[in-house]
Amino acid sequence: MHHQFFGLFIDEWASLVAIGGGLGTAIALIMRAVLLPLKNSIDNLNQTIKALGNTTKDNARRIDKLEDRFEEHIGEAKVRNQKIKALEHEVFGRSEGE
Repeated sequence: MHHQFFGLFIDEWASLVAIGGGLGTAIALIMRAVLLPLKNSIDNLNQTIKALGNTTKDNARRIDKLEDRFEEHIGEAKVRNQKIKALEHEVFGRSEGE
């Protein structure tokens, strides 16, 4: 006596389960082979983006410091120019604009 379940015999069900399991395993292996390198690439890209962000922040700080130093130099140059003009006036009797 053969038993049927939903119109299929037990050996047919066993075949379907075996085929389904094999296909599932094959799909899982293919997905792993495709997705693992993709995940690694995304991780590397994230690290690169973070490094670029850090570099950008460092560069912004450096630029700010350079701008501050530049402003200091301009201020010092103005003071020197005023001293030079004062000395020219004192030594040569020159006034500003001559």
